Amino acid sequence: MGTRFLRFGLPALLVSVLGLALAIACGSSDTAEPAAAAPTPDVAKIIQDAVNAQGASASSDIEAAVSAALAGQESLTRADVEAIVNSATAGGLSAADVQRIVDQSIQNIPVPQIDTGQLSALVQSAVAASAPEGIDVSEINRMVQAAVTAAQAGAVTRGDLEALVTKSIQDAAADQLSAEQVQAIVSASLEATNKAIDEAAMAAQAAGTAAMEAADLAKEAKAAQEAMMMEEETGYMAEKINAGSFGRPFHIISGTSNENFPQVPYKESPSSAAAVAAGTILPVDQRLPNWENVFILPPGDEIGTYGGIMRTTMSRPVTQTDVGMGYGLEMSPDGLLLVPSMFRVFESNDSGDEFTFKMRNGARWSDGHPHTMEDIRFALEDLMLNKELMPGLPAVLRSPITGNDMRVQFIDDSTFKVFFDDPNFSFMESTAMNIFSGIKGCPRCFISPSHIQKRYHIKFNNAEIPAILEANDQPNWVKNFSFIRNVRGFDGPPSEPIPTDYDINYIYRGDNHYNPIFGGYWALSQKPGSESNQFVRNHYHPSIDPEGNQLPYMDGWTGVQTESREVGIFRTMNGESDWLRRDLETKEMPLYLQNSVQGDYSVLKHDSPDGADSTFINNQEYVDDPEIGMLLRTRDFRIALSVAWDRNGANQSLASGLGIPQNMVPHPSTPYFPGEHWRTLDTDFDLNRAKSLMAKMGYTDADGDGYLDRKDGSGPLSMFFQSSSHYPFVEWLQSDFKTLGIKLSIADQSSRAGNTSIPPTEYFEFFSSTEGGTNPWSNAWNRVAPTTKDPQGPAIGQYYATRGEEGMPPTGPDAKYTDVYGMMAPDGTYPADISGHMLRLQELITEGWTVSLLSPARVAAGQELFRINSEQKYKIGGVAYAGLFRALKVKRNNMRNVPKNWSPAGGHPVEWFYFEDGIDNLNNPGNRSKKFGTVNFLDPAYWD
Repeated sequence: MGTRFLRFGLPALLVSVLGLALAIACGSSDTAEPAAAAPTPDVAKIIQDAVNAQGASASSDIEAAVSAALAGQESLTRADVEAIVNSATAGGLSAADVQRIVDQSIQNIPVPQIDTGQLSALVQSAVAASAPEGIDVSEINRMVQAAVTAAQAGAVTRGDLEALVTKSIQDAAADQLSAEQVQAIVSASLEATNKAIDEAAMAAQAAGTAAMEAADLAKEAKAAQEAMMMEEETGYMAEKINAGSFGRPFHIISGTSNENFPQVPYKESPSSAAAVAAGTILPVDQRLPNWENVFILPPGDEIGTYGGIMRTTMSRPVTQTDVGMGYGLEMSPDGLLLVPSMFRVFESNDSGDEFTFKMRNGARWSDGHPHTMEDIRFALEDLMLNKELMPGLPAVLRSPITGNDMRVQFIDDSTFKVFFDDPNFSFMESTAMNIFSGIKGCPRCFISPSHIQKRYHIKFNNAEIPAILEANDQPNWVKNFSFIRNVRGFDGPPSEPIPTDYDINYIYRGDNHYNPIFGGYWALSQKPGSESNQFVRNHYHPSIDPEGNQLPYMDGWTGVQTESREVGIFRTMNGESDWLRRDLETKEMPLYLQNSVQGDYSVLKHDSPDGADSTFINNQEYVDDPEIGMLLRTRDFRIALSVAWDRNGANQSLASGLGIPQNMVPHPSTPYFPGEHWRTLDTDFDLNRAKSLMAKMGYTDADGDGYLDRKDGSGPLSMFFQSSSHYPFVEWLQSDFKTLGIKLSIADQSSRAGNTSIPPTEYFEFFSSTEGGTNPWSNAWNRVAPTTKDPQGPAIGQYYATRGEEGMPPTGPDAKYTDVYGMMAPDGTYPADISGHMLRLQELITEGWTVSLLSPARVAAGQELFRINSEQKYKIGGVAYAGLFRALKVKRNNMRNVPKNWSPAGGHPVEWFYFEDGIDNLNNPGNRSKKFGTVNFLDPAYWD
């Protein structure tokens, strides 16, 4: 490990280590659990490195640090101090140095309250035993007694007390005894003094432990009493989410049944009651499914209060997909699998080739029209499996081995099944299925508002299609269908009354096209270019809280679009966003915290268990510049880039120190975490190692310009990097690569645009702004293996995705593709992959599809996937858990039920959200929370 890691110096580091050790030795009142996302550093190794680097002076620095750390600590024995120092410096110092540090540092420990009579008796016994025969020791004892009494009157350290005892003996005995005899008495007396101090310290420790235990019992009793009072008052108490947790699947508190919840009458908001009284909507009992089918959502904090309009101010328009669609399935917060939402049941048989769905009978679309099995049959048979609309299905909807499309069987009015030729367990885990299960995915969808969309299907409305095409300026009905299903481009209300009784033949033919949804809010106005989009309560939203209150709690949502991100941020800090989940950047976090009290808001961080906030990718297929291509295909070069990257510096400067430098691996709490060794392999900043690897590959700086010379003599070794929102990280890489001797040119433009503007095999590096993925089987474009046109091997991924019809086949070695050492791919593997591991990555993905999420075979395959990438460095991970990918959030303090931690994969349960006392901020300027103060995710109080 390079000493650059020790940027704060060894003494400061050791003080931190000792602080932790002292907390353990002395007891601590801090009961907050540590965040699991932050791995503990190898303190012993850090100290060893520092001692080796700094030489003999290091032990002096450590001694000073220990002394400073112990100052002010009571109730520590000499044995405690020796154990702490030994633990912190094991292997780094000699035994003599350790003892010297203990001897010196223990002098700073305050003396606990000592029984002066006991101490005096001990010292007198020691004096009597050590004084020469015939010497009158009464004067010595009198002066020691006076010194001990005086010391106990004030705050003194062990060193102070030892000095007083020593001086009292020397003053009393100097005229009677030789210096050697005096020293013998002093040594015996000090031994007795320290014995008394240690006994007092141990007694203080025991008393402190007992006091803490009593305090804990009192705290538990108080918490239990408060819980009982809350339960009596509300009948509901939310489950606490601890630090380091990724939340909980809010949809499946009681499995697939509502039987665990006592049935209660349905209640509705005042605005819904007014609409019922006006005759514009149905009564609540007719709007909601029965108790067996209603969607029960226990809120995050407590039962809410109705009322208010939520406001979000940001640089892009708030659209229907932001406020919620209501999908058939939702991704769990840990990003591992799908859970039921609008589907009441979603389950698999043991072999993973048959999946059963049950819908929520009695649910209605946001326009009041009944939701029936016809919506599902139309979506699957007439849209999804219609070859004109969908010539080919996505991989997750095809059998993994045969490649055949899924098959569908409709069992009854509430049940249908999906079949595959062979096991396809990833069907239950696919992030794409989250989209396919709602109308946003149409025509790749499992649910469609058939009473709206049949109008645009040639099978159901052939006669009107020509007029519709002309009106919408579309060339054919297929293109038109893609146009009208855009949930962001159309809004309500319908231009004619919608029947609330079901009629399979009814088709809406109003002038205003709209797309009804199941979510809590639906678009009243979201026209492109509008400065403000309005969303209103869905009176037919099919969910309730445990007390029977129909959700959502709030009456609506207003999205205000600003002219720039910066303007939106300043307005948010002024209190003009009740909830903001985009536009926030980690490097600006100090600014957000500085203004949070004035703006009456709190800063949240919704961590994801994915382990790749920033990753750059090495294209193994690049050949346009042969020398650069050979470098990218050389593992030593990829390792050199990795260890030349000062991840710690980037984390501190660009991510406010929130991240963890590591390879692209998921969080240790997830099943596919490959182990600590693979998390950190080749990630420590080590410029000397990087330069040695470049020299090994034959690169030198002959002309002394600071850059390594190309081997073909054409100039300095130069590379190009285009980036997206991670541009600051690329600028940091530019500086680090310059130190290594590589001239890096960068372009601040969308890397996604690069994918379409130039052929995939023509660029050699790509900066990813996405996540690493906790589950490689949750999407076709997983971040580990080349299964699509992935930048690490576009043609290799294309070959896999098309089942060999296109792309680069695994034909073995090819002189066109070598590394700098002249090595070529092994037989039977992809020519551009010198190690041959990409084929193995694809094999692991295929094997994993056929076994379940937590089966031993799947877990082994998942861990091997991440091990291979950590070793080969096809994708070089930088910083994880920093919150670079939409993790930072802001909420006003009177906005309640906002999750404290929620993976981006888990969505945002906005139907929970409510305003304190039902009073919003948009319509009440100057309103501030009367009950809740400003907190942030770094504050232990955040989790209370």
